[in-house]
Amino acid sequence: MKTSRYPLRARTAVVVAACCCALAATSSAIAQTAPVVTGEAAIAPDALAGIKGVVSVNEAAGLSNAQSNQAAIVSAPNGIADTGVAQSARASAFVPSARASIESGALANVSGMTMVNQAAGAANLQRNSVVLGAAATGVESVADSVLSAASPKQGRVDVSAMAQGERAVRIGNDVLKNASGIAQINQTAGAGNTTANSFVLRPPAGTFF
Repeated sequence: MKTSRYPLRARTAVVVAACCCALAATSSAIAQTAPVVTGEAAIAPDALAGIKGVVSVNEAAGLSNAQSNQAAIVSAPNGIADTGVAQSARASAFVPSARASIESGALANVSGMTMVNQAAGAANLQRNSVVLGAAATGVESVADSVLSAASPKQGRVDVSAMAQGERAVRIGNDVLKNASGIAQINQTAGAGNTTANSFVLRPPAGTFF
């Protein structure tokens, strides 16, 4: 029994060591092929302050970020208001740091429709949508289970990313101060984030703006 027990332990150790070597080789290969991506997206202090009407901003720093702002406005009683977009992103990258910031006073006193997408990093998806109509709108409710299935798990959207540094978002003081109307902001820093804002309004007949 003694002579059979020790060789078994030795063979087990060899197998474990071989697996560790294989994992190390795989990690090394990924490290050699994936680029390092860092990004810093910033909207300056007091930028776009006081604008009236429609403000649409897409700002991205990094790799393979997808952004969309959409609006549909229909005043005819028989019209149809609808928006739709298909987004996808694929990237293989190391994201050691990413920062997105909207500085103090930006977008203050805006009036109307304000849509902002700001992303830093890799493979982030962002969407803003607004539907205003006196007629029927092309909107359907979606179950939580469907939303969960469509969202990335563990911050992943076909991304091979290793983020070990700082990934931060910041909105300064007085951003959107005294704003009126509709304001939508998506702000992400990192890899494989998916964010969306949707606003739908169907006023009663005769009360459209």
